[in-house]
Amino acid sequence: MRRLKWLAAVLALGMIAAACGSDRDEDAADSTTTAAPAPDTTVAGTDTTTADSGTDTTAAPAETTTTGVPVETFGDLPWPCGPAVEENTDDGSVPGVTTDSITIATGDDAGFVSAPGLNHEQTDAINALVDKCNELGGINGRQIETNYYDAKIFEVATSMQSACDDGNFFLVGEGWAFDSGQEEIRLGCELPAAPTYTVSAAFAMGPLVYQGVPNPADEYPVSGLVEFVKLYPEETKKMGVLVGNFSATRETRDKVLAVGPDLGIEFVSTDLEYNTAGEADWTPFVKQLQDAGAESVLWSGSCLPNLQLFMQTAVANGFDVPVMTDANHYEAKCAAANTDGALDKVHFKFAYVPFEESADNKATQDYLDLLDASGGDTSLLGMQATSSFFLWAQASADCGASLTRECVLENMAAVNEWTSGGLHSTTDPGGNHPVQCEALLSLDGTSYERLAPAAVAEWSCAEPGIVPIVGVPALEPLLLDENRIAHQFDK
Repeated sequence: MRRLKWLAAVLALGMIAAACGSDRDEDAADSTTTAAPAPDTTVAGTDTTTADSGTDTTAAPAETTTTGVPVETFGDLPWPCGPAVEENTDDGSVPGVTTDSITIATGDDAGFVSAPGLNHEQTDAINALVDKCNELGGINGRQIETNYYDAKIFEVATSMQSACDDGNFFLVGEGWAFDSGQEEIRLGCELPAAPTYTVSAAFAMGPLVYQGVPNPADEYPVSGLVEFVKLYPEETKKMGVLVGNFSATRETRDKVLAVGPDLGIEFVSTDLEYNTAGEADWTPFVKQLQDAGAESVLWSGSCLPNLQLFMQTAVANGFDVPVMTDANHYEAKCAAANTDGALDKVHFKFAYVPFEESADNKATQDYLDLLDASGGDTSLLGMQATSSFFLWAQASADCGASLTRECVLENMAAVNEWTSGGLHSTTDPGGNHPVQCEALLSLDGTSYERLAPAAVAEWSCAEPGIVPIVGVPALEPLLLDENRIAHQFDK
């Protein structure tokens, strides 16, 4: 079971948001939507503004068609599914597409023997969305069929090869922890992807990839971090760093180390790493941070059991300091475990409207209702999968009678403002730029508390909200072009 905790640290990076800049697809048509401004290269200040949840520029605000027939919506996004409005002209030459069906690939790591069911919530969401879309009529009348691939953590290459060999149209809502191991195979068969999340820089910056909430390796969203600095201006002048000894958690550390000084953060210790499979004794880490004079901590890894054990040890040794971490710490099990309050000073930046605010946000409630009706389980990953599904489905529906990969990719590249109906803060999928605005949450006993901004379903927006990342090790092998697309696997 210790391997489960190690994996959770890997997945943390798939849930981080960032946003803003130029389109990635050099062949894509100009977008009709308004892109968020490119990130300023000046120092990010502490002044922030508050913004309401964004509205998709792809979504028509009307609730009815011109004939007066009600349109079902997800949040404020009309479902892009329905009967054919014109006869489909697909001739069978496009993998996975016929005149009456579309076959997509999805998957997770649920078969990992040390953690059965791992990340199944994202597949639960895709299954519920596909069933609902088919019930409404499919994509221009084409019923969606899914092929499921379980990578079981270590079998990602085998899963990707099967997805290629089975002639799928697209990868939609899949998420595999070791996605760097799939890229050469995926690009070899030119299989496009609209994933739930990306972990590796290779996949995050790869060709033929668009996701609802991007996680680029060369940018970092700082709005939530700015709020943390405002909350703890003195403590963040003496910040220590503790991360898991794995590439994904190290990449998170490297990004914050790159942007922190311009936000007013001063680091007193940056090289501490714990065993992501767990530690028998967390006291040495606490002592090293105390000896360095740390008054706050940047953590990257998993909540249970690692962060909880570290925090319990820290409190017992009089090291009760604020901790900044990632959105993967928003999970019911983490909150439920905090019965002793040791995690009360854990903070994280968040780009989705939390479940606790569903009464004030239709998209969040629609997600919960959809999964409840299907019998699926809910999670942050499920919301991420939902956003990428709608991005793919809208782009596919806009292709009309002739559905091709090229058409869908071009349509996704033209989407520069996206909230999936209000499910999350505005992102720029077409430019591979995630959120500019975030909220800051913390644990308070066994529940989550919104710290900034105070109003529900609203966002804090630093200026700039996204900061470019340069000089970090993860970028070196990518061979990024002028459109920020990786070419490391080019033949």
